[in-house]
Amino acid sequence: MEPLRHVLIAVSLLVSVVMIGAVGFMYIEGLEPLNALYLAIATVTTVGYGDIVPLTPEGKIFTAGLIIAGVGVALYVLVEIIESVLEGRLSKAFGIARVKRSVAKMNKHKIICGGGRTGNIVADEFGKEGLDFVVVEHDAEVAKELRKKDIALVEGDATKDETLKEAGVERASGLVSTLPSDCSNLLLCITARDLNTNLELVARASSQEAAKRLYSIGAKKVVIVEEIGGRRLARSLTKPAIVDFLDFATTAGETSLESLKVGPGTKIANKKIKELRIEEKIGATIVAIIRDDKVISDFGPEDELRVGDTVVVIGKKKSLEKFEELDSL
Repeated sequence: MEPLRHVLIAVSLLVSVVMIGAVGFMYIEGLEPLNALYLAIATVTTVGYGDIVPLTPEGKIFTAGLIIAGVGVALYVLVEIIESVLEGRLSKAFGIARVKRSVAKMNKHKIICGGGRTGNIVADEFGKEGLDFVVVEHDAEVAKELRKKDIALVEGDATKDETLKEAGVERASGLVSTLPSDCSNLLLCITARDLNTNLELVARASSQEAAKRLYSIGAKKVVIVEEIGGRRLARSLTKPAIVDFLDFATTAGETSLESLKVGPGTKIANKKIKELRIEEKIGATIVAIIRDDKVISDFGPEDELRVGDTVVVIGKKKSLEKFEELDSL
């Protein structure tokens, strides 16, 4: 708004000079309003057709002053307009160049395809977690709003190879597809999988059939937004305390739920829970183990954590960071 305000001020000054000139010619030269306005405009713009000229000495002196003032203001208006146009274009160009350099340095980052309402929420969550991410959005107006939030952005069609490459898909660790149609999400996931076979894909879908197709091409998780929203609404009424707890536990804050994949070579792999002494060492508690897509909640101290398990823990944020590092266990 600042450049626009400057332009409006400059144009107002120019109009004021012309009006002052017109009134001056009416009183000094005795011209009719239309002729006076015509002469004022011709004087300020230095056109000087010569069909109407000041005849009195006072009129000539007034005209000289009007030329000096008018030309100065006219140049000021021109400079402000050019500056505002160039400022907008150049700032956008420099911003795009800066983002390109930033994305080029990213590695193991996340890509969010679609910067609408769902994509914005995903971006907010990634931001809270301190993750590196880039948003791909083709709509110019949506992209403009995302730039205002200083979000790394690639403007273009997310289903195109060149756009995904610009977002660093070959170096990325995960991609979230939030495009509005199932066809677009399916095409995007196929394209992304071709460019990076190790990429973890998470997508939205509008039906079970679409979800099945997305899983078939390698999506790690498919979310049917309406279905989850419906369940959430129902449980908010029937089990509000549980919903409130999950909100609290999954929101980035002092205490939260976190998950960790047990990989080969990690210190917690193939060890009994009692041997780890997680609660004693870092103050976190294991609440569930996910194994072969099944949730195990009735585990005991003699149970082992196997390679491929996902361990869900609750605790202080700093404690969970230690748990993820695995160095203190």
